[in-house]
Amino acid sequence: MNSRYLILKLLVLIVIRASSSRSAGFYGTCNGSFSCGNLSGFRYPFRRHQDPAYCGYPGFELNCDGKNPPTIEIMKIMYRVLGVDPTAQILTVVREDMVNSICPQDLVNTTIDHELFDYTSSYMNISFLFGCPFSFDLVGFGSIFCSVEEVSPVFLMPGIQAPGICKTSVIIPVPVGFTNPSGLSQVLQKGFEVRWKVGPKPCNDCTQSGGQCIYDSATSLTSCACIETPILVESCSTVNKTGAGSSPPSSSLSSSGTQLYS
Repeated sequence: MNSRYLILKLLVLIVIRASSSRSAGFYGTCNGSFSCGNLSGFRYPFRRHQDPAYCGYPGFELNCDGKNPPTIEIMKIMYRVLGVDPTAQILTVVREDMVNSICPQDLVNTTIDHELFDYTSSYMNISFLFGCPFSFDLVGFGSIFCSVEEVSPVFLMPGIQAPGICKTSVIIPVPVGFTNPSGLSQVLQKGFEVRWKVGPKPCNDCTQSGGQCIYDSATSLTSCACIETPILVESCSTVNKTGAGSSPPSSSLSSSGTQLYS
């Protein structure tokens, strides 16, 4: 009986040590809430570019440069972050190439990763048609002149339009109800809103139990790092219930993970 007990105890210690080696040092290495550039209120799933990769969910890395606005790259397009609302999970962003321009300097469509983000219902698409003949018969919002060489004037059309007889088209989101191109500059400077889709519950459960949210690349899930023991769990309350000397939960990693809204 004693030998069986010793063997069982040894196995438990091996499991704990194996789990600990995977997650040792996680707790305290990530910020619960942090500032980036001139904005504050960021937290998981975001991380700063200098933070360890496990401090944020993939696709939520922020570039922080002193007191300048932070930037984030989404689908190979750089966006300047103008605001963040953690409660509503909304980012306000503007294309970096349109910060000081009424027209996109990179002639590519505005694109977001719909696995991670969605536009809010306050926005609609318009099409910038570049390189159209001067005889182009437009039924839309009118035309504007851009600094992009050899493509002015640029015609504005509602919705998503193919280039047709023009050289190219670029899709840009604007507020619903937009009709007046004379106010386009002010509209574009305000950017547009996207809502991130990483569900808050796993991370909320973790932080409320005293832990820190961690992304586990082995499972592609959000897990919880606790101060009591370096085992990744769903929440630190799980560790408190089992006790430091007890065997770990059936899985040392979050089984529920971060859920994406449908």
